[in-house]
Amino acid sequence: MKTLQRLMLAVFPLFAAAGAAAQQPEPTSAADSALHLSRTLGISLEEAEARMRLADRLAVFQLRVRSDPDFAGLYLEHEPKAQAVVLFKGDAAEKLKRYVGDDAFVPRSVDYSLADLAAAETQAKDAFKAAGLTLVGTERDIEANRVLLHVVDDAAAKAAIAAGRLKLSPAAVLNVVGDDSIPQPQKAGAVTHFPQARDPSGAAMQALFTGTLFVKDGCLRVGDETGESRLVLWPSSARLDEEAGKLVVRDGAAGGTLTVGSAVSLSGGGTAEPPPPGYLLEAIPRACTGPYWIAAKGW
Repeated sequence: MKTLQRLMLAVFPLFAAAGAAAQQPEPTSAADSALHLSRTLGISLEEAEARMRLADRLAVFQLRVRSDPDFAGLYLEHEPKAQAVVLFKGDAAEKLKRYVGDDAFVPRSVDYSLADLAAAETQAKDAFKAAGLTLVGTERDIEANRVLLHVVDDAAAKAAIAAGRLKLSPAAVLNVVGDDSIPQPQKAGAVTHFPQARDPSGAAMQALFTGTLFVKDGCLRVGDETGESRLVLWPSSARLDEEAGKLVVRDGAAGGTLTVGSAVSLSGGGTAEPPPPGYLLEAIPRACTGPYWIAAKGW
C-alpha cells in the first residue's frame, strides 16, 4: 500500500507536523511510535527509530526550504531503502547543495514547483466552474509532480477540452473516482459533526496518538475524556456507522474499525491550528475546539 512506502510531507501535512512539534505533551511516547512503525513496515525497532529521526530532520528541513520558488515537495522513501527525497524544479542536485550535503537527502528533478502546482489547481477549479462541469475535488500528488482532478466521469471534461471550452495546465491530470469515494456529511448516534477531508488523499503522516475515542459536543475526540484530548479530523475514506448498539468508524481504504468508547491508536499528525479553508467537507462547529489530530488512512 502506498502509504506504507512513502511518508509524504506536503502543504497541509507540513502545517500539521509543525503544530504537533509545538504541542506538549507529545501524543504518545517515541518508543510507542517506533514500535508502531516497525510493525507497520516489518522492520527492526532500531531501524524504525532511525527512520523516525530522519523523518524529524526532514520536517525541520522543509521549514528551511519551503520558501524556495523552485521547491516541489519532499517525502521519506522507505523502499528499497530509507532516504529523504527532495524535489526541485530544474537542477535538483545543484539546488539541494544550497541546503544540505547529507547523503540521506536525495535530489529529484521535476517539471513543476509547488507554486506551479498550486496555480494549476486554482486554474482547474476556475476552469471547471466556468465550463459548468462538476469537479469532485483536487489533490496535489507530490511524488507524481501533478495535480489530480477528481471527476466521477471524465467524458464531459475530455469533450470540453477537445472543444476548447476547458483549458487545463499540463500539470493537471484527470482522475476518475467512483461515486462512493465522494464523502458526504455523516451523523450517527451522539455524533452530529464528523469533520472529514473533502478530497481523496494519498498523503499520510506516521506519528501515533493513543487514547480513548469519545464523543464531546457532538464531535469525536481522542485522548483522555477528563484531560488532554484532540478533535479528530478524519480522512475521506472514513465512514461513521452503528453496529450492535455501538458507534464505530470504519476505514473504507483498509477495512479497519474503531469503536467509540474504546482505546484506539491513530496514525497521523497533530496541529494546534484549524485546517485551511476548503480542506474539510464541512466547517467545524464552534463547540468542537482544537487541538486537532489529522488521522491518516490505514487503521
